[in-house]
Amino acid sequence: MKKVMLALVVAGFVAFTAVQTQAMSVDGMETIFQEKTKIDPENLPDAIKEAIQNDAAVSSSQITEAHQVMKDNQIYYEVKFDKDAEGNAATKKYDSTGKEVEGADEEPGS
Repeated sequence: MKKVMLALVVAGFVAFTAVQTQAMSVDGMETIFQEKTKIDPENLPDAIKEAIQNDAAVSSSQITEAHQVMKDNQIYYEVKFDKDAEGNAATKKYDSTGKEVEGADEEPGS
């Protein structure tokens, strides 16, 4: 029984630490909540996988990390690649339809 309880505590801790929530203030008046969850690259939506395959800059790159980001009630996907067409590490952001989004995860005020 103790092993089961320990396993549940460990699983709960892992699940809790996998989701990062940040509250940010804009001009001292408004609070924006951003939730960032690491996901397995194979679990990216098909629209995003297709957008990556059709993007010459990253289509031959390997995905090193992927996150689902909830910001302002919008879901974005942040995908990190080992290199782009020029050989540099790259990060791209996509909306749920696979359209590339600029600045989806920028800190307010930057």
